[in-house]
Amino acid sequence: MKILFSLIMLTFSSYVVASPLPPLSNATSSPHRLFVTSEQGSNQFDSWKVDTGYSYSLFDNIDLYVGTRINNADSDGNGLLSGVSYQLTNRVSVKSSLHSYSEVVNDTKSGALSAEVSSRMKLTENIDLHATLDYQEWQQGIELGFGFRF
Repeated sequence: MKILFSLIMLTFSSYVVASPLPPLSNATSSPHRLFVTSEQGSNQFDSWKVDTGYSYSLFDNIDLYVGTRINNADSDGNGLLSGVSYQLTNRVSVKSSLHSYSEVVNDTKSGALSAEVSSRMKLTENIDLHATLDYQEWQQGIELGFGFRF
């Protein structure tokens, strides 16, 4: 009896097959993204700025973004920004932004606007070359440098 039961179980178990999983959908990734970027400020050695916000992909290589910028300056630089980012290749990108912030001059607070165009070229996985042109009413600046990502 035990032998017969074992043969029946062996016969039925040999016909068990796994059914294939259904294929994954072909949906592309969402065009909506959140971002956080940080850079060393151009004014001093010990200065920084952090941009955070929302990015929307208009086309494959073009993103439109809005966000906020904070830095370690006491008086100004914190504010809102918006811009366009363009990914030329997987190693080269260009972005432009408008940055709105308030500044205090002679105990009077007033609004200010700056424009920035920057490019970044990825040399290796952790090293990149970047260039920035920054324009404000009272100053203009050009920055070139190397960046290290980790």
